[in-house]
Amino acid sequence: MTLQRISKDYLKPNYGLILLIVSYFFNSSMVVSTKVLENDPLETSQSRINPLQILLVRMSITYCCTLVYMHWNKQSVPDIPWGPAPCRKWLILRGIMGFFGVFGMYFSLMYLSISDAVLITFMSPTLTIFLSFLLLGEPFSKLEALGSLISFSGVVLIIRPTFLFGEQTQGQQSPQDDIVETQNPKLRLIAIGVSLLGVCGLSSVYIIIRYIGNKAHAIMSVSYFSLVTTVVAALGVLLIPSMFLQLPHSWKQWGLFLNLGISGFIHQILLTMGIQRERAGRGSLMTYTQVIYAVFWDVVLFHHWPNIWTWCGMAVIVSSTIWVINMRASKQNVVATAELLSTSDFELDDLED
Repeated sequence: MTLQRISKDYLKPNYGLILLIVSYFFNSSMVVSTKVLENDPLETSQSRINPLQILLVRMSITYCCTLVYMHWNKQSVPDIPWGPAPCRKWLILRGIMGFFGVFGMYFSLMYLSISDAVLITFMSPTLTIFLSFLLLGEPFSKLEALGSLISFSGVVLIIRPTFLFGEQTQGQQSPQDDIVETQNPKLRLIAIGVSLLGVCGLSSVYIIIRYIGNKAHAIMSVSYFSLVTTVVAALGVLLIPSMFLQLPHSWKQWGLFLNLGISGFIHQILLTMGIQRERAGRGSLMTYTQVIYAVFWDVVLFHHWPNIWTWCGMAVIVSSTIWVINMRASKQNVVATAELLSTSDFELDDLED
C-alpha cells in the first residue's frame, strides 16, 4: 500500500482525529508538570504551588504565544486581537467554561493519581454527545448511546463509589503513596466532585467551539480561553486570603512552568482545529487516548501501577470507544457505497433514455 493511498484512505478522512490525538499528548505533558509542581516530594509544603497560581503562569504564557502567533499571521487571522464581533460573547463564554474545565483537572491532581484524574474526565464524551444532540441538533444514534453507557460504567469502576463498592480498606502506605494519591476518603471525594465540575466545563467547551465553527479563527478560541483564565486566576490569587503569589525558586520549577505554557498553547490550537473538523460527539471520544499517556507518566515518574479496578475501567472505556469508532466507520462506508450506487444507477438510466 503506497503512502499516497494511505494518505487518501486513512489520514485525510481522519485528519481532525489525528490533530486531537496529538493535542492530548501535549495535554498529558501539562498534566504531569502540574502534578509534579503540586506534589513534588523534594519540596516543602510551603513551597508547593497551588492550582490557581499554576493556571496564572501557564495561561499568561499561552496568551502571549497567541498574541505573537496572531501578529505573525495577520493576513490569515482576521479581526485581531478580539475576533469577529458576532462571536465575541461566545468566545468569552468559551473562556469561562474552559476555566472550570482546566481548574477541575488541576485541583484533582493534588489528591488523585494522574491516571484516575484523567480517566474521570472521560465522562465528558457521554455528556458532550447528549449536549450536541440537544443544542446542536447533531445525530445521536443508538450505537453512540450504547457506547456512552458502556464508557460510563468504566468510569464508575474507576471512581468506585462507596454506596456500590463499600469502604475501601487500605494496607500499609508509604509517604510516596500519599503523594501519588491521597489516602483520605474525604479529600478524595472533594477532588472527584471538583473534577466532575471540570467535566461539565469541558463538555461545554466542545459544544461552544463546535457552534462557533469557522466563524472565528481557531487561535481566537485559544486566546480568549487563556486570557479569561489568566484574569480569573489572578483575581483568585490576589483576593483569596489563604493564597499568595509565589515565584518558582528552582530551575526545575521554571522549566515545568515553561513547559506548561508552551504545551498549553500547542494543545489548545490543535484541539480547536481538531474539533472544528469533527462532529462534537465523535471528536470528544478521542479524549480516551489520554489513558495511555496517563498510565505511562504514573509508572515512569511515580512507579505507581493502577489497581485492578482502574485496569478494568480502562479496558471497558477503551474497548467501547474503539468499537463505536469502528462501527461508525463501517456505517459511513455503507452509506457512501449506497450513495455511489444510487448515483451510478441514475446516470445509467439517463444513458438508456
